[in-house]
Amino acid sequence: MKSTKKNLIIITNLYPLPWEPNRAVFNKQQFSLLNDNFNKNLLIPVAFITWLKHRKCIIQSDDIRYVPYFYPPKFGRRFYSFFLFISMLIHSGKWIAKKKADIMLASWAYPEAVATAWLSKLYKANFFFKVHGSDINNHGKYPARAKQIIKASKTSQGIISVSTALKNKMISFGVEGNKIQVIYNGVDHSRFFFKSNTSLKQSILFVGNLKQSKGVFELLKGFHKVANKHPDLNLIFAGPDHTNKALMKLAAKLDLEEKVVFLGCVDHREIPLLMQNSIAVALPSYNEGVPNVLLEAMACGKPVLATSVGGIPEIIKSYCGVLIKPKNEIAVKKGLEKILSHEWESDKIINHSLQFSWERNKKQLLDFLS
Repeated sequence: MKSTKKNLIIITNLYPLPWEPNRAVFNKQQFSLLNDNFNKNLLIPVAFITWLKHRKCIIQSDDIRYVPYFYPPKFGRRFYSFFLFISMLIHSGKWIAKKKADIMLASWAYPEAVATAWLSKLYKANFFFKVHGSDINNHGKYPARAKQIIKASKTSQGIISVSTALKNKMISFGVEGNKIQVIYNGVDHSRFFFKSNTSLKQSILFVGNLKQSKGVFELLKGFHKVANKHPDLNLIFAGPDHTNKALMKLAAKLDLEEKVVFLGCVDHREIPLLMQNSIAVALPSYNEGVPNVLLEAMACGKPVLATSVGGIPEIIKSYCGVLIKPKNEIAVKKGLEKILSHEWESDKIINHSLQFSWERNKKQLLDFLS
């Protein structure tokens, strides 16, 4: 019997890779919700330099295809959407045609959404896209790229935003507000939950990419300012070591080698236990959409220390943690002091987190794509 499901192609660079299995796990979780309702296929652009480095790890399948994305590094970024469009056509044009997509969904504004807008027109498919945060906050600053995003939005049937702040940002530079729907990401509450632990370690946990824009240096410096008053307190970094050497060097300079732990890349399945064994989760980023790590921390009943940027203030209530200004180690210090001196109510934090579920996300997503 012929399937009555619509054919869906999702085009995104934000997806786990064979050599980076923890990359954008939240996208994999969200897109897996569509398996029962669509004939789902994924087209994943990979920067050609990365492709060449890891080409032996790449295994193409009928429903997941990796595309080498050719572009001139650090040059002519206004043309990246064109380069991505051509790369996908040359490498996977026949595969796309074979899939006969009814819907194309891009997950990232630039260059994915712009290139997908052109693909959808060529292959006569309905076009939607999802925005995350830095794709709008960063690329929206450049008129040539912003114009392309606006033009893509005009041809789209709808746009998913992960926060109201991001929706308002798009409206501010010319995207039609009635096309944008805010759909918050969800949490797997069967894995992220509160667990009573009498041997709770005195640790502040950071989960994410160890890069400057995540506020890792301010976190380390702020931690240094409270460490002497809390001799049993540790700081744990769990994530890819983009700036690991610089952080380790700073930790040594601050005489924190015995109090700061670098776990490196940690499997996402191990994150719940790390959170359950910490007293708080910290993410002092410079910019964000709505970070899933904060939703997951609250699902574990843990208070969070985060910056008041992007959609974070929309999801963090005063009883769930402390919001501070970004790029400020003194703010981190004061935030940590408040986290450590306050008696947090886990039940209240967990109840707040329950509204962020994949079940609710699925219903909203299916309604949006119908």
